[in-house]
Amino acid sequence: MRITILGGAGGMGEWFARFFKDNNCDVRIVDISDKTELVANELGVQFSTADILKVDAGVLKEAFANTDVVLVSVPIDITERVIERVGPALQEGSLLMDVTSVKRAPVAMMEKCTTEGVEVLGTHPLFGPSAKSLRGMPVIFVPIRKGLLYEEIYDIFERHGAKIELLTADEHDEIMAVIQGLPHFILFSYGITLKDLNFDIERARIFMGPMYEVVLDFVGRLLHQDPQLYAQIQTNFEMNAVHETFLAAATRLSKLVSEGNVDAIMEEMQMAKRHFGNTGGAMRDSDRIIEEKIKLSFKNEALPSPDRKKKAWPE
Repeated sequence: MRITILGGAGGMGEWFARFFKDNNCDVRIVDISDKTELVANELGVQFSTADILKVDAGVLKEAFANTDVVLVSVPIDITERVIERVGPALQEGSLLMDVTSVKRAPVAMMEKCTTEGVEVLGTHPLFGPSAKSLRGMPVIFVPIRKGLLYEEIYDIFERHGAKIELLTADEHDEIMAVIQGLPHFILFSYGITLKDLNFDIERARIFMGPMYEVVLDFVGRLLHQDPQLYAQIQTNFEMNAVHETFLAAATRLSKLVSEGNVDAIMEEMQMAKRHFGNTGGAMRDSDRIIEEKIKLSFKNEALPSPDRKKKAWPE
């Protein structure tokens, strides 16, 4: 299978270039990044340094003449324009897919800009470029036109242990606005609040139980990553209703706290618990994460610091 990855020098583009290369595919990456050649050489794949949005339509058609699959892995804000540009250049019998975090607009554009003979697959890998493998990783598939190449892609993902779920684009975006967009919003708000309070985070870690340190680590994890990606997720999902509901709940809870209304606070918690469902399972699963955090803390404490080493074993 011959696959061209647009945005192949980016984090996820490089991840999939390596993945498909390891699965005996003939891979080419296309990117405007200065590191495109370096990434290609490290992976042992072909490359082109080009701005897809500026390449002549005839040149694109010629470039994709020998490509089976074109995978779009570019920033959300240009995904639709890239798809609009490359879609008409694809030959019948090929497959166009994307790995964008939102699905409604990219999938609609892929369907609109390709002929009936081109397979179309929207995907959302729910992991980042630091993932070691596909095993156990959830991946959403939004198939629009299926054929032999779709079956081959599905088989490769399934064979490597991906947890594939099929959704429509609308279903995907509605679910992800809550399970992805809302946690991001809450954790970013936490991080921004710490900044506004000028709170000494490193000193506070001394006094934190492992659960609170794990939560803080997830704040740091998001802040450490690409701010453009997360800002675009917030602004490309239909987040208004989700934000309004969250802010109304936070405001209601804040009012009860300011009133000292313990009974009403408890009732809010009990209602949320009943709606949540299996809180016992969540407790057990989170216990495992906390236990690993404790083990890691003990391991780090057991390692001598440079000062301790100097005192214990003077040179």
